[in-house]
Amino acid sequence: MSNITFRPYVGTNYSTGGIFEKRILTLGESHYCDESEVYENLTYDVLQKYLNHDVSEGWMNTFRKFERALVGRITDESDSKRIWDSLAFYNFLQVPMGDARIAGTKEDYEAAVEPFFEVLNQLEPDYLIVWGKRLWSKIPDVNWTNGKPVVVDGYPNPTGTYTLANGHAVIATPVYHHPSAGFSWEYCYRVFQAMGLV
Repeated sequence: MSNITFRPYVGTNYSTGGIFEKRILTLGESHYCDESEVYENLTYDVLQKYLNHDVSEGWMNTFRKFERALVGRITDESDSKRIWDSLAFYNFLQVPMGDARIAGTKEDYEAAVEPFFEVLNQLEPDYLIVWGKRLWSKIPDVNWTNGKPVVVDGYPNPTGTYTLANGHAVIATPVYHHPSAGFSWEYCYRVFQAMGLV
C-alpha cells in the first residue's frame, strides 16, 4: 500500500466476515493530530487503544456508538472486540487535521482518491459504510453506479456500488450523521437491516 500514509485497521476475522459473515469496511474522514504524530499504524493503534478500554478521550465513544448500529443493541467490552475483529476501518484523508470538524482542502480530497482505491482493491469489502454526509459528498465517483435509496421512516438513505478492477462489487451507504454527534444507532441499524448488511 505504497500511497497510503495511514494504513487501515483490519480486524483479525475481517477476511472471513467474522460475526457479520461479510466483509465490511468502515470509512472515517480523517485523523485529528499534529504532523509530529503521523505514522502509518496510527489507525490500528487508535482502535487497539479503544479495544483495550482506554476511552479517556471522549471522542473514542464514536466507536461504541457505531458498533451498536451494527448489532442493534447496547454493547459491552466483549462485544466490542468481536465486532471490531470482524471489521476494517480506514480514514479517507491521508493528511492529519488539526482539530475535530475541520475539513480538508480540495487538494487533500483529490490526493486521497488513489490511496482509497488502493485500499478497496486490497481489502475487497462487500460493504462500505461512510461516516458522515460531508465525506459521502466527497468520495470519488470513479467506477461508481448509483443505487436505489433505502427508505426507513420515510427518509431515503442513498446507496451506490463501486466495481473493482477484478469485477468485485462494493455496496456503499453513508451514516448521514457522523457517530460523534447527532447519531442514532437504532435508526442506522434499521437502515443496515433493510440493506441486508446485518
